[in-house]
Amino acid sequence: MTLSDLQTHVWDRLPTLQRSVAGRRIVSRIVKSAVRGWPLPVLEQCNADETQVVAKHYTKQIERAARHEFGMGIILTLVLGALVQEVVKLLVQWWLDRQENRTQMRLLMREARNHD
Repeated sequence: MTLSDLQTHVWDRLPTLQRSVAGRRIVSRIVKSAVRGWPLPVLEQCNADETQVVAKHYTKQIERAARHEFGMGIILTLVLGALVQEVVKLLVQWWLDRQENRTQMRLLMREARNHD
């Protein structure tokens, strides 16, 4: 799986509203940002419940970075927050689905960091 594949995976599973409002380009940028800073060392030590707690805090981190990157007003910030929350939720589901995905995330992190 490549970063582009994971971006498509997330895009295909997003609710229609988030896809319509944000567009594929913004969703792809958020996925890339989330993968680039994925808290891998912490998550590798977590069970599913602990992973959800880490994801909640990680979502806030990605939201702050996205607000800074996109520089949006109040309404769009709320929409962006909901979008980031959904993206991180989908990435966590993917992470938890299979052990292979956890191994793959290491490669995707490297790709996201070298992609710029």
